[in-house]
Amino acid sequence: MNSPAHSAVKRESEQVTPVSRAGGLCLVVHDDLELRLRLAGLVRRAAATLDADTVTASGLESLSAEQVRSYLAVLLIVEFMQRGGESDPLATLARLRARAPGVPIYIFARHGTERWAARAVKAGAADYWPIHSVDLAELTAALQLLRAPPRSDPVPEVAGYRILKKIAQSSAAAVYLARNDDLAQPVALKVQTIKDNAGLCEEDRQRFARECKIISSLNHRSIADVIDFGITPEYLYLALEYFPCGSLRERLKNPVSEADARDYARQIAEALLAVHAAGVVHRDLKPSNLMLTSANRLVLIDFGSARAQLVAQDHSRSDLVTGTPYYACPEQIAGDDTDHRGDLYSLGIIFYEMLTGNLPFRGSTLSEIFEGHCTAPVPALAAPLSRNQSMINRLLAKNPDDRYPSAAHFLEALDGAPESRAQPTRRTGPTGALE
Repeated sequence: MNSPAHSAVKRESEQVTPVSRAGGLCLVVHDDLELRLRLAGLVRRAAATLDADTVTASGLESLSAEQVRSYLAVLLIVEFMQRGGESDPLATLARLRARAPGVPIYIFARHGTERWAARAVKAGAADYWPIHSVDLAELTAALQLLRAPPRSDPVPEVAGYRILKKIAQSSAAAVYLARNDDLAQPVALKVQTIKDNAGLCEEDRQRFARECKIISSLNHRSIADVIDFGITPEYLYLALEYFPCGSLRERLKNPVSEADARDYARQIAEALLAVHAAGVVHRDLKPSNLMLTSANRLVLIDFGSARAQLVAQDHSRSDLVTGTPYYACPEQIAGDDTDHRGDLYSLGIIFYEMLTGNLPFRGSTLSEIFEGHCTAPVPALAAPLSRNQSMINRLLAKNPDDRYPSAAHFLEALDGAPESRAQPTRRTGPTGALE
């Protein structure tokens, strides 16, 4: 039996049927045979148990919805500088979403921009990479989820909410897309299991309730609206507005210009200014806790959950399942209580990452990462970005007393720093470059 890769290339008008293979199949779509075969090869490198068929754009249109749904995922190579044909580069994505809504669609962009990346995610893409700088580790992680065994975790029962699907998972909590009959829009429902959790004391429960009340009273465009929260014998839960455009973590998969990095840093600092003025310390500031709106604004979510997790972790681990250790301040690592200046340190890590495309302190285990936070000097920025070095140095000072006293002081420094027209920087590290 011929696979769609051969049938669609030779006889695009004929209906084809995917070949069943032990590990599962993805479908790569593009008119350039060499390019799609190279991406198919990258899929095999990223996930040894997966294989890939390839098909042209017209061959894709000839497949039935049932045939498309038989694939684990569609890898769509999109030309964002078209010389004719469809005016909307994402039209194929929209049609695929309508025909096979349950199939993940990954976009690999030629000549795309960060704005196209945001539009693709908003239109329903599961992920987005510039095709010339595909991060092999990120692709591996995405593809491994396609073959992950079904979990037997029970779906939490929170009164008033109907769970639609799980959208995120950390070592401490899960986030679900949920509906409430009294609300017009779906919500992001964060649920933390507390039953039989000896590490969670009554003081932790009280702090959770107190900070939720404070955050829900804030009215700031860069702070997520807290819709509801509560404590049951089994769970702590928090209902927040849902952001379908994704987080800053997804945005950082594409280059960020210096101007955008500074604008994002300003937005984060403004949010921290409001939070700190209310007497709340975030304690877990990282890109995945900064959500993007369709207007390219960042919104801060997920308050006050990091300290207890971090102190209890095994420092020899290499399976870093959350981003928290990369953004932790030295005093947090030492197990000390943190004040608002710990959030400014985390802002410094994010600012550096946005400017350079890399983290300042890295390692293969928690111990190595923590050692960098506590003892390593702040890396020097390249010459075009050096105008930001003094701000980065002060944000990342090891001693909290040497950091900016407040987010307002950082904003003053940012206002006084020279402007730049620097071009977007490229992420470095292992890639699966296709061009």
